[in-house]
Amino acid sequence: MAPYIPENYLPNLKKYKYQAIDKSLISKYVLAEYWNQLVKIFPLTMAANMVTLLGSLHVLVAVVLNQIYAPNLVEECPSWVYFTFSACIWIYGSFDAVDGKQARRTGTASPLGELFDHGCDSLVVSLIMTLFASTCQLGETWWTAALVFFALTNFYMSTMEEYHTHILFLGYFSGPVEGIISFSLGTLLTGIFGPAFWAKSVYSFIPLLPSALVDALPPLTLAQSLVASMGVMLIPTVYMSFSNIASACR
Repeated sequence: MAPYIPENYLPNLKKYKYQAIDKSLISKYVLAEYWNQLVKIFPLTMAANMVTLLGSLHVLVAVVLNQIYAPNLVEECPSWVYFTFSACIWIYGSFDAVDGKQARRTGTASPLGELFDHGCDSLVVSLIMTLFASTCQLGETWWTAALVFFALTNFYMSTMEEYHTHILFLGYFSGPVEGIISFSLGTLLTGIFGPAFWAKSVYSFIPLLPSALVDALPPLTLAQSLVASMGVMLIPTVYMSFSNIASACR
């Protein structure tokens, strides 16, 4: 069995230094102080990797609940299950945001810590998309496959960009911040109003839209339009990542 990190790459771990650029306005003006206070609940004896693991385990709890109540991603769950989804996603995002802070305050920051962090993220991102597909009752369809694909593509491009530029770049709308908020809020609203509203035509949410235009447009539910929007938003993200990678490789 091949080692996770080839032996000839191990010396590069000593050269690695974490650098990040976060342009999110929500991170800067809304969540920064929340994260600064949250990290204080963890004792200095707790390893940062344990914070990462605990956050990821919350998503696994939600996945187990989903497997019990909606194994085919189309069943309607009790309201408390959607509330649990929302809480688990939020806790995961919060712990993911402060595990690095915990590493720095305990003096245990390391390349292997970030590797563990990003490794957990790479597994969790598809699980959260599956939970949201279940929340929207998308079922085992190409819409669910597209939802997972778009999220993983965004994650992969961000990781590849960091690999070549040595900087983790988070834009004004990023998965770890705005994405977590969106999916946590979406599952919360589903717990309040039920999943049926995701099946409504997206055009019913647009006032004064001429009926003739609605008839000419392809039928799209609110859930399907959300997936399509993610695909559209992914285009400039991938373009910018490739541009930054090309600049770094010159």
